[in-house]
Amino acid sequence: MTTDGRIRIGYIPEQDWDTLWRIAVAPAPFAHPRWVANFSASTPEEIVTAVTTELARMYDPEDDAWLDERTTGPLEWIAPYAAAGWTTNDVDRGRLTLISPDHLASVTYRQHPLRHTEAEQLGQDGRFTVGTVKTVGWYGRFSARTPSRILDAVATAMLDPRPVLRYRDALGYYTEREATITPVTPPAPSPLDIQRTAARLRSAAPPAPVATSASLPRIVWTSATPAARRR
Repeated sequence: MTTDGRIRIGYIPEQDWDTLWRIAVAPAPFAHPRWVANFSASTPEEIVTAVTTELARMYDPEDDAWLDERTTGPLEWIAPYAAAGWTTNDVDRGRLTLISPDHLASVTYRQHPLRHTEAEQLGQDGRFTVGTVKTVGWYGRFSARTPSRILDAVATAMLDPRPVLRYRDALGYYTEREATITPVTPPAPSPLDIQRTAARLRSAAPPAPVATSASLPRIVWTSATPAARRR
């Protein structure tokens, strides 16, 4: 949370749905959010980082202009994806969905008002959605008044073709099955690698020798008496 309480970022695993991260921007600490972003547990860190980085650039504690950043329309929202070769998949029931060329990711714009007025603010729904085509994947949801700068940052991260670094143990079933995985040697050990190496060295080190009576230094006490006086 910022010091003025207008930006709140929450880690909320106790919800009834699968939203793990929630970002809410409001004009005052206890005011209704101006816009909200929500992310599931498996959302790539690059997507969440793009949002928080751009939000940090926007924020100005001395001015309120950043709260009224320009929003975006459906055509502007989908333009970067269409230029990258994403194709329209669904335009029915007030939804406009584009699918990536590999048919693994999607972006959706919801045109009609949401049925529940609070659903968008609570993270149960969103006007703009990015994620995987499969329901077992991940999603990021953004409410209707999300600034265009935020959505542009999301598009840049979504369309970035560069490989991302992941630990093998951190890959989910869907990612491990669908992604192209290339083992790499990290340039430097991680903190976890250092801890594991130190633990192995401690367990492999021989015990310190115990001092015995034969190895203890012997202390000898001496005394001197004055020589006898000569007569």
